[in-house]
Amino acid sequence: MKVTGIFLLCALVLLSLSGDTRADSLGREAKCNNNAGGCTKIYNPVCGTDGNTYPNECMLCVENQKRQMPVLIQRSGPC
Repeated sequence: MKVTGIFLLCALVLLSLSGDTRADSLGREAKCNNNAGGCTKIYNPVCGTDGNTYPNECMLCVENQKRQMPVLIQRSGPC
């Protein structure tokens, strides 16, 4: 009985430590091409670290040019 309890406790500790602990888990920078012609209208949404959904990375870049502090991409897809 004690061996089973110790095994389960060790398994629980390992599972809790197995999360994504990388420093970049907060977000990644958008790849901006500085296109003079503007952004495409291709819908490929990204979720920003500000909690807003942007239609694509280019639109996030346009928004970042207006801001003092840039927004990172939290994940691909809508928020």
